[in-house]
Formats: sequence, C-alpha cells, structure tokens
Amino acid sequence: MATGQTLLDTMEIMDRGLQLQSGETGVTLGLRAVNAAQDHFESMMSLQPNVMASSIGTVTTAASTESTAFPSGLIRLDRLQFIDPDTSRPAWDLDRVGPVGDHYSSGAMYPTVQFSADSGGRPVRYWTNGSNIYWDPLPDATHTVRYYGMKAASDITAGGTFAYPDIVMLPIAQFAVRMLRIGKDDEAGPVIDLGNQIFGPVIQTMARFNRDRAPGYDYRDMHTE
Repeated sequence: MATGQTLLDTMEIMDRGLQLQSGETGVTLGLRAVNAAQDHFESMMSLQPNVMASSIGTVTTAASTESTAFPSGLIRLDRLQFIDPDTSRPAWDLDRVGPVGDHYSSGAMYPTVQFSADSGGRPVRYWTNGSNIYWDPLPDATHTVRYYGMKAASDITAGGTFAYPDIVMLPIAQFAVRMLRIGKDDEAGPVIDLGNQIFGPVIQTMARFNRDRAPGYDYRDMHTE
C-alpha cells in the first residue's frame, strides 16, 4: 500500500534535486505540492458521475423540517435512496429537482407515495446547494435516506496511507513536481493543462471499471394517459 512517502520518493525520481526524505528541507513543501495535486485530481473526479463512488452513508430527516445538512466531505452526490424502516432496504430513488428552490409537493407525480399537503410525508424528491438537502414533500417524521457519492480524501502525510489506487500515484507525483517548478511570475495555465493531460487517462480508465452489458430501460414515472 502506497504512503505519502512513496509519493515523495517518486517525486525524487522525477527530479533528482529534490530533498524529500525524512528530516530533509523539502518535505513540508513536497507534501503541500502532493496535496494540491490530490485536490486538483479530486476536482476533476467530482465531474465524473459514479466514478470512485466509494462513499456510502445515510442522512436522516426531521419531522416538519425542510432540510438536512449535506454530508460532510462529500464532493459529489450520485444518488439518494429512501430506506424502508420495516426492511432497512432501499424503497425508491429520490429524484433530483433541477430548478433552484423548486422542491414543492406534488402528489400527482407520485401517486403510490402517501403524504398530505398539510402534514407532509416521506421524501420522494430533493434539491441541494451543497450545504443542505431540501426535501419534497416536507418530512412528517424521522426518515433515513442513503446517499452514494465521492468524498474528498484526507490530506496526505508522509506516514499516512495514500487513499487512491496505485495508478493515480504517478500522475499525482508528476503534477506535484511540476507545481514545485513554478516561479512567482509564471502563469498557472500550463500546469492546469498538464493536470488535464496526466489525470485524463487515469480518470477514463477508472470510469470504465464496470465493463458489463448496456443498461436496460429504467422506468420511474407513472403515466395515466
């Protein structure tokens, strides 16, 4: 398993002038560089739905409370599912509301889900701004909702375990070395372009992890006419 020091060692191979061993002068700056590289990698990964969706957890609603705090550290939300309290299994997917603030109750859209316009019910839709999750309809009790997505990894330390697969290690180190070569008057544009070049193939590989048959049709809406 790779560690932060493994990344620093890889950086020294790329640039023999770096001093990134324990007790040497460049360790602190080297760790800053690899953490900046990891942040850039995660910002790109957050734009790829379902890739590295390793974070699975739950949030709970409160009765007559419109919103719930967004899961801490989650940088990409892929899916929300209502958990049936009787079976502790997912009962349905919550639909994401697109327009800002458009999380209002509409019983006609979900005739199989019981709720009252006055007292609310079990959530079937949501809207989020990344700070809170707003429910539709207004929750009538404490309900559990499961989320799937991607969380940002902890900062890299020399002795800590690297959070991502080994195929990400070389691009992270390469990007970090390039960052250390930036002068105060240099533009950051070329480095950002380099990030797209070196992280792009890795992200593409990880996006194709599931090489199975084409997905079938998924009918979620009920039509009466």
